[in-house]
Amino acid sequence: MCNSFTAMKRLIGPLAGLAFVAGLSNAQQETSEPTEQTAPATQEFSPPAEEQPFWDNAQAFVDAYAARDAAAIGELFTEDAEFFDEFGERTTGREAIVALFQEVFESSPETAIEAIDLQRVRYITPDVALEEGVTKSRSAADAVLQPSNYVALHVQGEDGVWRVNTLKNFGQQTGERTEQLNQLAWLVGDWVNEGPDGVVQTSCQWSDDGNFLLRTFDVSHEGETLMRGTQRIGWDPQSKQLRSWTFDSQGGFFEGRWARADDHWLVSVSGVNADGESASGTAVYTLVDAEMITWHHRDLIIGGTIAEAMEPVTMVRRPPPPTTAAATE
Repeated sequence: MCNSFTAMKRLIGPLAGLAFVAGLSNAQQETSEPTEQTAPATQEFSPPAEEQPFWDNAQAFVDAYAARDAAAIGELFTEDAEFFDEFGERTTGREAIVALFQEVFESSPETAIEAIDLQRVRYITPDVALEEGVTKSRSAADAVLQPSNYVALHVQGEDGVWRVNTLKNFGQQTGERTEQLNQLAWLVGDWVNEGPDGVVQTSCQWSDDGNFLLRTFDVSHEGETLMRGTQRIGWDPQSKQLRSWTFDSQGGFFEGRWARADDHWLVSVSGVNADGESASGTAVYTLVDAEMITWHHRDLIIGGTIAEAMEPVTMVRRPPPPTTAAATE
C-alpha cells in the first residue's frame, strides 16, 4: 500500500499538469457572472432587413469556402468584379476570381474561414452599398484565430440579386490578447471528477485585468489531500500561442502549449515534478456535451519512463451551491 501511494504521488504532479485543463468545454456558454472578457452569450441575431442580403452573402461565402467550392464563391461576384488581396494584388473578372480561390484551396487545404462579421453597411444609392467587416480565419485546424478587415462594394443587378463588385482585403492581424484568450473562456466555473482513485476539483476565473485565466486544483484520495496547485493561462504574443504555467504544492512546475484540432484541444506539457524528474506528455480533451468533457494523456514520460496508458477521465461542471432559501426547504 505504501509503494502504491508513493507511485501515485509521483504520477500526480505531471498528471495534474495535464489534467488541470480538464475543465475545458467547447460549449462556449456564458458564465453565471459575465464580464466583458467572457464569451458572448449564445442568442439568435437578426440583422436589420436592409442588411439581410449582405449577411446572407457573407454566410454563403463561409459555406462555399468550407465546401472548397470556388464556383459558388464566384457566383457572389459580378462578371467584372475586382478582388484586391492583402498585398494589394488585383484579380479582375469572375472567372479569374474563381481560378484564384481554386488555387488557394489546392495550395492551402487546411485554411478555414470560420466567420464573417459585418460591422457596417452604408447605402450609397438604392442599388449600390458599401460593406465593412472582419473575416476570422485559421491557416490550419490547430492555428490561432486571425481576424482581418475588409471592405466590399455591392451592386444590385437587374435580377434583384446583390453581388460584390469590388472586394479589398487587408492584412491579417493576430487578435488582441483578450480575443485569443476568449477561446478558453468556457473554462470559467467549477469542475469535478470523482472516482475510485480519488477526487479532482478545479475552479477557474478571470484575472482582474482580464489578461489571464486563473485556475486552482485540488487532488484528494480517501479524504486525504494529495496535492493542490495553481495555473495561469495567457496569450503569448511572441510565439502566437495560448500557454499555461502550472505550480503544484509539492514543488513541481509545468508549462503547457495549447492547440485546437477539430473538436479536440491538445495541450503539450513539460516540466519537472517534486522529485526532480523531467516529465512531458500531451493531454487530449474531447467534448461530450455542454456540461461534460473527457480527457486522457498520451506519450506521458516521467524520469525517462513511459507511463501506462489510462482510461479517459470524465469531468463534469459542478452546479452552483443552493441558495439559503432552497437549502432550508
